[in-house]
Amino acid sequence: MEYLVDGYNVIRFSEMFSASSLELQRNKLIDFILRYNPQGKNKITVVFDCKSSNPYEPDSWTTTTIKGIKTIFSEGQKSADDVIVEYVENSYKPYNIVVVTNDKGIYRRIGGNGAKKMSVAEFIYNRAKEEKTINNVIRMKQKDDFSAISRELSDLWLKEDNKEEKNQKQKKNKNKNSEMEFDITAELSDLWLKE
Repeated sequence: MEYLVDGYNVIRFSEMFSASSLELQRNKLIDFILRYNPQGKNKITVVFDCKSSNPYEPDSWTTTTIKGIKTIFSEGQKSADDVIVEYVENSYKPYNIVVVTNDKGIYRRIGGNGAKKMSVAEFIYNRAKEEKTINNVIRMKQKDDFSAISRELSDLWLKEDNKEEKNQKQKKNKNKNSEMEFDITAELSDLWLKE
């Protein structure tokens, strides 16, 4: 599997890649890839625009390596989008390529070639998903560790609630009995007065 990344599309997506020059922005993206490996153990190629204003310059691309990451710069009037589409079209196994971009134009152009598509957000947060999963596992373990305490506390609360319910029932019964006694007394006194 190979990840083919639309470099400037990724850089424009997040402020974490912002810098005073394009070179620094590219370096931030490369550093992010080196540090977090969002592609996992797969190969990765980052494609950048480097279009020339010279209309006579040939349309092609240059492949280089920046900090160990394969990087392609478009040349002439060719855009990075064109390079990505051409790269996928010329691939022996396009279904083994994951194109990382939010550019719907690229998605339409590579649609029938079998290449997979991945949004920039998904690419950036791939690593975060793994860390979140790890944290969820840790949280679950902690929850399990405290479950005995939770059970003990709930038992205590239930006992207190039961005691309170019993007290309330006893009060109601006393009130009913006293009302009944009062009623019986009232009836008896009425009978006694009549006699």
